[in-house]
Amino acid sequence: AVWLEIARVPAIEPSELRFSLARAIGFPRPIEATLSHEGIGGVRQASFAGGVVFVETVTVWEPGERLEFSIAADPNSIPMRTLDQHVTVGGEFFDVLEGRYRIERLSDPSGSRVRLHLASRHRVSTRFNVYARLWTDFVMSDIQRSILQVVADRAISRAVSARSSADRE
Repeated sequence: AVWLEIARVPAIEPSELRFSLARAIGFPRPIEATLSHEGIGGVRQASFAGGVVFVETVTVWEPGERLEFSIAADPNSIPMRTLDQHVTVGGEFFDVLEGRYRIERLSDPSGSRVRLHLASRHRVSTRFNVYARLWTDFVMSDIQRSILQVVADRAISRAVSARSSADRE
């Protein structure tokens, strides 16, 4: 259920997102992630409000276990009003380079519990990197928490629906 929610992310309704400080200070909300094809070399397009799009090329594809990708953003494709020049992804001062999901199987009697890890690597290039890194780490963690919450809610709903269907049969 979790893998099905991370390989492709169908449109996220605003009501699915809990409060996020990153969004409260103006970072665009996540919208969806499409996938050209499964496997290494597949291209995900992760869309955010305001025209922000990350082009993610799959570098590791291990269904049910790991999904990793390099990330490219074209700062010229992001409308000027969306992000300040100092936080424009792919710009002179900030870029997101890689992302990775890892599904960790937890030991429990049913064998169905997992923990999903989401991490990224990003670049900060300013004259005040220590301060800027604190903010970028915070914003990236906040965005990732939001995405993980949506994935968790959807995976739980999917698993409950599957159990209900199986019980009816």
